Amino acid sequence: ATMAAVPPRLTNVEAQRVMAVLSDALSKLDLLSRVPQCRLPHSESMRDSLGVDVTQLLDEHVALERQYVAVTATPEGCLGGTLPDLETADDELRHSTRVVCRLLREAPGIVTQLQAARATEAGGGEAIVSETMSRFLSALHALQEQAGARLSTTVEEDKEGRETFEEVKARDEKAGQQIKQLRKELRAERASREADVSSRDAVLRKLRATLDTITNTAADEVKAIEAEGKAQEQADHATGAEREAALRAELARLKGELGSRRKEHRESEEALRKKKARCEGEVEQWIAKYDAEVGERYEELKALKAIYAEETAQLAELEAHFARLAAEREAELEAERRVAEELARQQAQERALHDGAARIQAVFRGKTERRLLEKRKAG
Repeated sequence: ATMAAVPPRLTNVEAQRVMAVLSDALSKLDLLSRVPQCRLPHSESMRDSLGVDVTQLLDEHVALERQYVAVTATPEGCLGGTLPDLETADDELRHSTRVVCRLLREAPGIVTQLQAARATEAGGGEAIVSETMSRFLSALHALQEQAGARLSTTVEEDKEGRETFEEVKARDEKAGQQIKQLRKELRAERASREADVSSRDAVLRKLRATLDTITNTAADEVKAIEAEGKAQEQADHATGAEREAALRAELARLKGELGSRRKEHRESEEALRKKKARCEGEVEQWIAKYDAEVGERYEELKALKAIYAEETAQLAELEAHFARLAAEREAELEAERRVAEELARQQAQERALHDGAARIQAVFRGKTERRLLEKRKAG
């Protein structure tokens, strides 16, 4: 590396000395940035080419760097007997740095050999100069350029720069006034907008009140329909249970009479069988009648479901027009969930009734099949 050229417009001796000092510092720092920190490449060919004196000097410098790092990392008062104090370590490292700088400036080939050995050892994946050092050198270069520009500026150029600054400042103040005016207009527009929003809010509140009225009316109608359906269902269930119990009791009595009379005499067996068949026919008629009544109730329930679906569709259309009413929508969803739970409960009860009727039919079908089988065996 060579010393950077001093700008030609510098005429002041002190300014030239400042620029020379900066250039010399940059040159030395650039050379030092090429030397690996706290370690040297372990290349025998590099050590042979550099020589024993240079290698020993570089090894001592690396040892002093490691010693300085250890001293700065150790708290005060905890230094052992092997480590010097911070001031001594700093002085030794400064002296070694000056010696290494003189050596590298006198023999630039040492830097090239160090870089080649380091690149060979790292396999080309490690940067020659650290990122921190690169930023530091860039900052010093920028400082050098700014100092050169400032020291090389004449009185006329400085005056022209100040006038330009005042002109820019005036334009900036004018722009600030325009911004204030625009902000004032913005506040007026915002006030007009808020008045418009207030009027729209009043319309929305009115529509919300209308929607609440419709929702409450629909909820009352749904509750009345649910209560009526529940009462009718309970009445039908109680009637069916009583009829089923009576039929089961009658069937048990007939079976008992059939067994006792079969033991007493065989002559009345045919009459008892006819009576039994007549009773079973009556039971089947009752079952058929019950099935028909349950079917009618099911059709009524379907009609109620259709009405509910239509009202739900109307409610969905209203919700599409009032999407901002989230709270009211949550209340409507809760009402729909309760209706769905009630419908699910009614369906569960209907399934229980259907399952009971199916079991009764299965029992009588089984008895009919057994009776036919007995007749075949008797024939």
